[in-house]
Amino acid sequence: MSDKRMNFIFFFPDEMRADSVSCYGNPTVKMPNYDRLAKEGVKFDKCFVQNPVCSPSRCSVMTGLYVHNFGHRSLWHLLRPYEPSLFRYLKNAGYDIAWFGKNDLYSQAYLDEILGDNEEMRLGDSSHIQGSEGVSGGKNPYSIDDPEYYSFLHSPFKTETGKPVIDDSITKALDFLNSRKQGDKPFMLFLPIVMPHPPYKVFEEFYNMYDPKELIEELKSPDETSGKPSFAELIRKYRRLDKLSPEFFAKIYAVYLGMNSYVDLMLGELLETLDRTGLYKNTTVIASSDHGDWAGNYGLVEKWPNAMDDDLLHVPLIIRTPDNKAGHSVREQVELFDIMPTALELAGIEAEHTHFARSLVPQLNGASGDPLRAVFAEGGYDLHEPVCFENFEGRFAGSGHQSFMQNPAGVYYPKALQQKEYPESVCRTAMIRTSEYKLVKRTSGENELYDLKKDPREMTNVYSDECYRDIRLDLESKLLDWYIKTADTVPKTSDSRGFK
Repeated sequence: MSDKRMNFIFFFPDEMRADSVSCYGNPTVKMPNYDRLAKEGVKFDKCFVQNPVCSPSRCSVMTGLYVHNFGHRSLWHLLRPYEPSLFRYLKNAGYDIAWFGKNDLYSQAYLDEILGDNEEMRLGDSSHIQGSEGVSGGKNPYSIDDPEYYSFLHSPFKTETGKPVIDDSITKALDFLNSRKQGDKPFMLFLPIVMPHPPYKVFEEFYNMYDPKELIEELKSPDETSGKPSFAELIRKYRRLDKLSPEFFAKIYAVYLGMNSYVDLMLGELLETLDRTGLYKNTTVIASSDHGDWAGNYGLVEKWPNAMDDDLLHVPLIIRTPDNKAGHSVREQVELFDIMPTALELAGIEAEHTHFARSLVPQLNGASGDPLRAVFAEGGYDLHEPVCFENFEGRFAGSGHQSFMQNPAGVYYPKALQQKEYPESVCRTAMIRTSEYKLVKRTSGENELYDLKKDPREMTNVYSDECYRDIRLDLESKLLDWYIKTADTVPKTSDSRGFK
């Protein structure tokens, strides 16, 4: 007998912000396969992540929990076997879990449980292009004394043919899809690919696809901002970004958009294979990202653990599932971890743990979202938890690897050095965003408040403006309520109070 349960492809590029995607209104970038997916599926216009950094955000996606629920605020604390997760639910329900791409999510013991020892269903690495046969380039072209050295802008990849090659993780995914036979188990194909995560580099065709001169006006200049957190100026100082020109940041942004177009090419390969094999008939495609990237905005690159700009928190989310309302756009806010209960409902599985995410299945069928829904994010570290900081020198003790602080030639050295010398610049932070306002509260340094109706680009911090006092107090009260309501989770099963 054939198993007709829902299959899933979870296409999860790293660090793709929403406004850099064509169907989210970007006027420059070409992403025809994202356009196609939005036309055939349902697009969530305002999807926000729960943390601006890779691992914490991914942990939330898998559990439907905020990062404070199990202490997932750092890059180094991944899901452990005692924690529930989407992939365990699917695995226990008889699904094959195929995973081609980076991890930044499960601890090794949990990863082995989910994937087993079938090498045909796993390919784990941070990059699958750099070492590909016939591929060269992609290196830092600057000397360590150059102001551009820590900018993450690298040289393009080159091939012997002059044409781009497909990331090995996608090649493995295509092989997996082509190998599926009638009667096979349903599958979850997880594709956490590395692009467009910095360094900013891609094949020449895409590297030079967009003209930086035409992008300068799109960038948010730090000179036009007021009241932004002081850590932003420190980032510019430690990375020497304050010595770079607007034209240089425009080139960074142009390459970032080129990386998105390359990612789009890979999405197209997947969609074509689903069409050709007929798997599209019972496969849900989810396309999103773990967080965004400044990519030149505010004179900044990459991200920061307690920065709460929309550039870092607002990501694309498009879901195409059989019989969805094609072309529907959900304008109301949702949270990225809503993917977990949505996938479970489509698979006919009920979560056994308490969580705070909401299923988006009604919206897939054409419903509107919740216009009153606020979304939340948090990040940063405390001095009493030094292992969280990126300057922690004991990180790789005994492994033969250098810590970020031990390697001044590494691109993350300035980040580690700043956190060592100014630990308050990465303090604990929480954010609430409604459809009209955003409040950011920190344990040290500047708090932020933005009037998103008047200032959607978040250029002017009005936290200290008395005209916004009532709004600020209301949002602070709502943020406290959220922390109280989500402070813990009660198990769904009860225990006997007697002796046996």
